Amino acid sequence: MWERRRAPGGKENHRRWHLKAFQASAPGRCGIAGNPSDIYGGAVLSCSVPARATCRITTGLGAQLPKDRRLWDAATARFPLDDVSVEWSSAVPQSSGLAGSTALLASTLACVLAARGEPTDLSTPECRLLFSELVRDVELKDAGIVCGYQDAYMVVHGGLQLMDFSGKHPTGGGPCGVLKSLQAELPFLLITTGVERLSGSVHGPMVERWLSGENGVIEKMKRTGQLGFLGAAALEHGDLHSLAEIMEENQAITASLGGSGEAIDLVIHDAKACGAVAAKLSGAGMGGTVIALTADPQGLEDELRARGYTRFLRPSIEPGLRFEEAVQ
Repeated sequence: MWERRRAPGGKENHRRWHLKAFQASAPGRCGIAGNPSDIYGGAVLSCSVPARATCRITTGLGAQLPKDRRLWDAATARFPLDDVSVEWSSAVPQSSGLAGSTALLASTLACVLAARGEPTDLSTPECRLLFSELVRDVELKDAGIVCGYQDAYMVVHGGLQLMDFSGKHPTGGGPCGVLKSLQAELPFLLITTGVERLSGSVHGPMVERWLSGENGVIEKMKRTGQLGFLGAAALEHGDLHSLAEIMEENQAITASLGGSGEAIDLVIHDAKACGAVAAKLSGAGMGGTVIALTADPQGLEDELRARGYTRFLRPSIEPGLRFEEAVQ
């Protein structure tokens, strides 16, 4: 608690400021196989990345809000919170298909609830599942972003996860996803195209086609979900040949449904030319990020840098949403 008083000889009234700071962060993620079937009840193999989005909320400083308030307004539409200072920062490349906005929303929701005196319990698997569902629900219904479940589950849980979303539906409902945490080598390199895309701009039209009963979309999404299970088994067993085939098929399905695009196709071509065994869209669509399968991530990065690419990340086992000490 800080106390501010008038100088000696002034009036007796004073302001008493209660300064409290709340800080949380969450990691980005990359889809390895099965994406984007999570929207349609499929399975996705996904891994966290070593880049995090952070929210810090301080009470007692007056209202200071971000310029782009979409995520803030979404979080506080359901959990009102006024007269606070909000600071956001993120190392996740913007609109890159690595769940940066979802990571920021999860961190913001956690801080908002803590500032309201309703701190989020992340101590059990059940609590993390429920909070993942909340994050996705707020992103879809309050922020108006057409999104699946992969992002919300991954930013909350982190790590390398096989996520089964059987029973889920694009418009909501269904049981919580079933997660299996995996331990495996991660022979991947992420290459960001530099073309910023909001995933909802790609998912929205595809969801409409699925909801309208377009058989081709329904069948292809069902197969994509199966690839999530197959990809997890291949990665666990170190079967890179099978994993390459799975990733290639996943990308072919995505491209056939209009979710790839020129920027992605170019990165995939260049990655393979530089030695990648396989490459596919990791997130966003029509831009965003490519994940390349390679036994030599550093060598592939060096080759691609020589071609002018500059934005790289490596998947890694990172903790999910967490509270952090907020230095006053």
